[in-house]
Amino acid sequence: TDLLLGPDLPGPVILTGARRRPYEPGADGPRNLAAALTAAADPTLRHAGVLVCADDDLHAARWVTAVDATGGPALRSDPYPVVARVADGRVEPVAAPPARPPHPPGQPATDVALIRTYPGIPAGVLTAAVDAGAAGLVLEGTGPGNVPVDLLTTIGDLTEWGIPVVVASRCRTRPVALADLPPPDGLAASVGAVGARGLPAGKARVALMVALGAGGAAAARDWFARL
Repeated sequence: TDLLLGPDLPGPVILTGARRRPYEPGADGPRNLAAALTAAADPTLRHAGVLVCADDDLHAARWVTAVDATGGPALRSDPYPVVARVADGRVEPVAAPPARPPHPPGQPATDVALIRTYPGIPAGVLTAAVDAGAAGLVLEGTGPGNVPVDLLTTIGDLTEWGIPVVVASRCRTRPVALADLPPPDGLAASVGAVGARGLPAGKARVALMVALGAGGAAAARDWFARL
């Protein structure tokens, strides 16, 4: 939602939900809904974009991650702060929201594959996904943006064929370009891979779906550079 609404969103758009069912002790749905309505009506959040409201906290869509399905806070934005909190029926700003994403370039693609890499992964896994119809790939690697070196030749081939390959990480990473990482980190950038700009793999897949609205690998690289 945040990506598709682009940079001109007057906002805010507040998403919320519940972790506990209405008949369970400590049901959180009504409180979350009340806080979300308060946030949606508050002019201080006018240009904050899409926020997720839970436990009276307002998280930026770009930063929020579900971290616990059973107990404790369900959502976190670490290492970033929440954007605001709802207290006593009022919104209290905490930190500036992230920059708005670039304009969505067209109709998002739906055929983007997400592949978790591992030592010894055969390169054929990537080509099989493309043969099955994937218009782009997101590889979940390690560290700041590393994938097994055995995949580099295939990544280069796919990029030359116009199939964008985005490298994300199973770790939290800084929102920097893959090519700006010191060697040997980010080696995949040398064969055409695009960095996820700090997005976890699942969100990077959604971002690549949006980026592919502009075309193939070159257009996706340009869009991610402005993310």
